[in-house]
Amino acid sequence: MDLKEQYDKLLRYCYMRTKDSVLAEDIVQETFLKFWQNRSYKDTGKQMGYLYTIARNLCTDEFRRKTILDIEVYPDLLACKDSEPENVIDGIVIEEALERLPEDLREIVVLRYVCGISAADIGKVMGISRFSVNRKLKEGLGILRKLLGGEYCNDR
Repeated sequence: MDLKEQYDKLLRYCYMRTKDSVLAEDIVQETFLKFWQNRSYKDTGKQMGYLYTIARNLCTDEFRRKTILDIEVYPDLLACKDSEPENVIDGIVIEEALERLPEDLREIVVLRYVCGISAADIGKVMGISRFSVNRKLKEGLGILRKLLGGEYCNDR
């Protein structure tokens, strides 16, 4: 398992959940600490699912802990690979469209397409079947396609 790659993917995932880059970094660091403290999962071949389960739970705990949510969005544009103006604009448009998805659909779409997690692993993290994951992915992508007017979405 390439820790640098997993760190970056978890950071994008946590950022999409929290909309706070500093908080997302803290959660990812805590995720890896918890992962390394529980050595029983290291050799089972299920590290990815376990990492995302920890991160998801920590993000959920953070929302429960806050009494007032800061709704301001500071787009760090973690999804943008370069700083070309059209890519930055695309990143903002896509991030805004993702925000309009219901939370469960947004989380599944982000896990699958931003973090590259398989449907089976997403199902394990979220406690649903891979068939439900695929159904929700299809639903989420359909909504995104409508929100974006088909301009950014292509069938995969």
